[in-house]
Amino acid sequence: MMIHRSIAVLLLAGLVGCSWFNNDEEPVPKELELKSLEVLKASDRFGWNLLEIINDGADPGENVVISSLSVAQALGMTANGADGETLEQMLGVMHFDEVEGLNHSFKNIREVLQTADPKVELEIANSVWYKEELPAKEEFSETVKEYYNAAFSGVDFSEKTAALERINGWVNDKTRGKIPTIIDEISDQQYMFLINAVYFLGRWQVQFDKSDTKEDNFYLSDGSVVQVSMMNQEEDLEFYEDDDLSVVKLPYGNGSFCMIVALPAGERTVNQLIADMTSEKWASIISGMSERKLDLYFPRFEVECKYELNNSLMEMGMELPFSPAYADFDNMIDAPVYISQVNHKTYIKVDEEGTEAAAATSVGMELTAIGPQKPRFRVDRPFFFAITEEKSGAILFSGKIENPL
Repeated sequence: MMIHRSIAVLLLAGLVGCSWFNNDEEPVPKELELKSLEVLKASDRFGWNLLEIINDGADPGENVVISSLSVAQALGMTANGADGETLEQMLGVMHFDEVEGLNHSFKNIREVLQTADPKVELEIANSVWYKEELPAKEEFSETVKEYYNAAFSGVDFSEKTAALERINGWVNDKTRGKIPTIIDEISDQQYMFLINAVYFLGRWQVQFDKSDTKEDNFYLSDGSVVQVSMMNQEEDLEFYEDDDLSVVKLPYGNGSFCMIVALPAGERTVNQLIADMTSEKWASIISGMSERKLDLYFPRFEVECKYELNNSLMEMGMELPFSPAYADFDNMIDAPVYISQVNHKTYIKVDEEGTEAAAATSVGMELTAIGPQKPRFRVDRPFFFAITEEKSGAILFSGKIENPL
């Protein structure tokens, strides 16, 4: 697994490069279908499993941020080309039962998320780039176009520099420049790239006053201390607490989207928090939250992460799709192809105004407290976070921040 981290203290008071928008035309919200809700629950299980495996492989003190939504969308497209045991393994790892229902649900989920809040900018985009002299089967291409709204493009992979610029340019555009590249090289046997991009821009429902941001201590897992830009506000917020953790909900826009921040209790670590988390426990935490007046301290941070997910997905049970000898993608093309590489990149920036986050995933195919006082919620040690949509429960981004610097 390749993990890259780049974190910087924000020197400007506002979001650099972000234009907070005013959308006067409210889209008609789409309704979440029953099957889509089942798929979201399955995606949650897949996301928690993937996060735990990636976190287990991270270096001590490493920040970890993923978008399981992005990974699932890219793998969902790819699954339409799989057959036999290869398809069974892909669906099994993603906790899905059959690909037709998956396709319909992913389309519905995208529509629900992208119309949930006109005050939040959210784009979920898909594309497929294939070797121009070897088009995919018509049924595969039509299905992915219909249910994933994917743009299909034939590319001359022999012109590698031009091909890389074209594909990475699409990712750069869809993530508003936050993820400039997703593919570093194109092999001589390259057949196809299936790519998903997610972009999120949300303004806090109650913004932090920049004049209240002060330099303060943040206690790292190794016992050392760093100085961070600590934001502060006193506000009525949804809160949950038990023997293992304490949790606060920070809403964006009209409240459809929010960030959930969880701190481990006592001597517990954020790694233990992630390892013990399940979809069922997460659901009970969300349903158990109640409003309280909090004195909230929360650090500004900016994080970029990069992963190659081959080993993680194989560890989860998706082995055949990566096997040149045994992968079965007969529904994609009448040629022996396999998944050569799954790349995933994420970006997130949090400051007084809100949150900007982006993710891209590429699947490369190759031939062969109680009392009168306000309790404090002081995020001054490693913490877990997730960006979610309220109505559907969809988790867009999740991870841990070991060091905001």
